[in-house]
Amino acid sequence: MREILALLLVCLLGTAGAGASEFEDANRLFHEGKFADAERAYNRSLAKDGDSAATHHNLGKVREALADPAGAMLEWERALRLDPSHSPAQEALQIARNNFGSKVEAIPWWLRLQPAFTRNRERWLLALCAWTAAFASFAALFQPRSRHFSTGVALLAVLATCWSGAWLWRALQETNVALIRDRSVALRSAPADPARTLDTLPLGSRVCILDASGGWSRVKIAAGETGWIPMQSLERISPAQQR
Repeated sequence: MREILALLLVCLLGTAGAGASEFEDANRLFHEGKFADAERAYNRSLAKDGDSAATHHNLGKVREALADPAGAMLEWERALRLDPSHSPAQEALQIARNNFGSKVEAIPWWLRLQPAFTRNRERWLLALCAWTAAFASFAALFQPRSRHFSTGVALLAVLATCWSGAWLWRALQETNVALIRDRSVALRSAPADPARTLDTLPLGSRVCILDASGGWSRVKIAAGETGWIPMQSLERISPAQQR
């Protein structure tokens, strides 16, 4: 019986070790120049261990080495979704944008104030702030002794509710943001090739998908203009399981 239990324990430890080393194996394959194998290993790491900014960044470097700049930029965008302060992904993405002349909107100042730990937790933060504002307002009305303190807390909670609401609105918008995968795509006034060209979008440009019709997507570009782009020229930044 002891031997059987010991064997089971060894098997479990071996399986755990294999799962934990998937990322390290991918790194080794990358440094050995085996880029296709490294790409598969990083994808296995994402499937087993979940999203990681470091994994998405390294997968982007692999795709860059495989001459897939659009795929690389997608992975760096995904890395920054998870960790906006991830400096290697920031630097790599900015260099690629400069190289291709990608058109992207400037990050709003109020979004720059969002702490990294609140990313993907905007709904919880909004609920917490709203309930805090409600309870503090109740206390300010019905507990005279703590009225000044409760009023201050209520005002701060209301302000925090407004901020978190704005961050949630932005996060919901981001689920529809896509990147241009082709070297250059025409933004057209209607979902047809003969339609008038409104703008030209280089690879890596960001657009927000508004609608779809017959193989075309109606999008909003960084300049605020709307138009139509072929669906095959776009790829959403958010993976399907996150939408």
